[in-house]
Amino acid sequence: MTALDEWVAAGIYDPDAPDAAQRLELLEWLAAQDIDTAAMVEACERGQLNALAGDKKLRPGRRMTVHQIAQEVGLPFETVIAVHRSTGMPPSADDDPVYTEADVQMFRLFGLASQVFSADELSHFVRVVGNSMRRIAEAAGEMFLRDVEAPIYEHHDGTPLEMAKANLAGIELAHMASGIFDPMFRSHLEMATRTVRRAREGQEDYSTVPLTIGFVDLSGFTSRSSSMSPSELLDLVMTFEAARVDLVGEHGGRLVKLIGDEVMFSAVEPIEACTIANGLVRHASKLADGGRAGLAYGHVITSGGDVYGEIVNLASRIVDIAVPGEILVNQAVTERADGLRFDPAGRRQLKGFAEPVRLWSLEP
Repeated sequence: MTALDEWVAAGIYDPDAPDAAQRLELLEWLAAQDIDTAAMVEACERGQLNALAGDKKLRPGRRMTVHQIAQEVGLPFETVIAVHRSTGMPPSADDDPVYTEADVQMFRLFGLASQVFSADELSHFVRVVGNSMRRIAEAAGEMFLRDVEAPIYEHHDGTPLEMAKANLAGIELAHMASGIFDPMFRSHLEMATRTVRRAREGQEDYSTVPLTIGFVDLSGFTSRSSSMSPSELLDLVMTFEAARVDLVGEHGGRLVKLIGDEVMFSAVEPIEACTIANGLVRHASKLADGGRAGLAYGHVITSGGDVYGEIVNLASRIVDIAVPGEILVNQAVTERADGLRFDPAGRRQLKGFAEPVRLWSLEP
C-alpha cells in the first residue's frame, strides 16, 4: 500500500476534497519529517495537524513513564512524583510516558541538590522555577499566535504547509533561545546577591531584610479599559508594563510582581524607591487618569522572589488612599531619603492597622 492509499484509508486525505492539493502537500511534508500515519490521524482528531511537526520537535526522544525515569536517575518513585507536582505540571497515570530523556538530567540535578539543601526549601525553589517557566512558555506561545499565526489566518494567504513550517520554525527558534537562560540566570543571581548583601549590611537577623516596598497603580484604569477594544487594551497594558520594567531596573529596584494595572517593586534605599515611584506616576498620567503610589520602608520577609510582612501590607494600604498624582510614604522613608522633600499628610487610619499611621507626601 502506498502512502497515498494509507492516508485515504485512514480518513485523513480525500482526493475529491476542494483542498486536496494543499492537504496532500502537507501530508507529504510531514512524512518527510519522519511522522507516521498514526500520529497524523491523532493530530487530525485534535485539529492540530499543522502543529504536528513542531509538537514532535518540542520534546523529542524516547518517552518514559514515572517508574522508568525513577529507575533511570536512581530516585524513589515518590520523589519523582513530588518533583513533578512541584513544577506545576498536571498529574499523570503511572503508565503514561510523559517524560523524555531531557528530563533525566533535571531529576539528576534535583538529586544532587537534595544533598545540599533541605527538602522544604528545594521543593519551594522548584515551585518558583516551575511557575516562572510556565509564564515564560505562555508568553512565548502568545507571541507566536499574535505575530505569526494570526497574520497568516487574517490575510488568508497562508497554506496549511506554510503554517506547519512556521510552527516548526518557531519551535526551533525556542530551542535556540533557551540558550540565553543560563547567562541571564547567572546575571540575575549575581545582581540579587549584591542587592541582598547591600540591604543586609550590618544586619545579623537572617529572618528579615530591610527594604523599601512600593506599589503604583493606574487611576481610572477600570473605567477607561471598559471602553477600549481588546487590541487597544493590550497596547496600553504592554506599554505600561515596559515602562515599569525599565524604570524599576534603571534605578536599582526589583520588580516583585505585576498585578493588572498595579506594579509592586522593592528597592534597598528609599531614595531609589521614590525615584522609581515618581517616574511611574508621571508615565501613568500619559496612559490613564494618572497614577498614585504608596511606599514604606522597614523589615520584610523574603521567600520565593516575593516579599511579605507588615511593611508590605502597609505600602499596599497607603497606595489605596493616595489620590492621582500623589506619592504617599511612611515616616521611615523620609528619614532615609536625604535630599528629597516631603509634606506632612497627617495621621491616617489604615485598614488592618490598630493605630493611625503618620504619612508624608513626596513633593514633585
